[in-house]
Amino acid sequence: MNNFILDIHAHHDNGLPGEAIINLKPGEYFMKSDRWYSVGIHPWRTNQYTDSDLDQLNLLYKHPQVLAIGETGFDRLKNFDLGVQMDMFKLHHNLAKDARKPLIIHMVHALDLVLKMRKELCSDIPWIIHGFRGNRKQAEQLLDAGMYLSFGEKYQLDALRSTPLDRMFLETDEATCDIDCILEKVARDLDMYPEDLEEEITANIDEAFFPDK
Repeated sequence: MNNFILDIHAHHDNGLPGEAIINLKPGEYFMKSDRWYSVGIHPWRTNQYTDSDLDQLNLLYKHPQVLAIGETGFDRLKNFDLGVQMDMFKLHHNLAKDARKPLIIHMVHALDLVLKMRKELCSDIPWIIHGFRGNRKQAEQLLDAGMYLSFGEKYQLDALRSTPLDRMFLETDEATCDIDCILEKVARDLDMYPEDLEEEITANIDEAFFPDK
């Protein structure tokens, strides 16, 4: 399967082979031969995951069509035990580290926890904050800690413009428009041609997701 990826985090299959990394959760682990995937137990499921969910995750995390682990992370807007979220984050990180794959991170009102984990785990794999909507100061803290930021349909312009092109990804997540629409919007906000931005993003994807290419 060739690498035509531009969308690094999608929850819906757009029907186009290989153009997105589709996020799967336990119970959805059915893979088509011409798609790329990420697998994980979302932080919102940390109060209801089962041993079967963990078994499936442990079975699939090294699958060649699985390019990333997650999404995992922290969400303070949900009334879930942060200790359990932290344990699940460490579990996902260890799988990602073992498989040498990027970690896709969900972060809502939890910048401090992500930075704490980054320091504590001394990680050498790519960490990608997906759907980043924070401000410039928050972006700079994450970038200074060595992470990537992925931008979707909604973002803060000052954060986008403070993110170096070599640390940037794009995604649809659950957007109302497709990845080409997001590419054009981001390129316009960066005063770039869409084709130039696409070249930068695909280079980042090759480096983070296909390091042995």
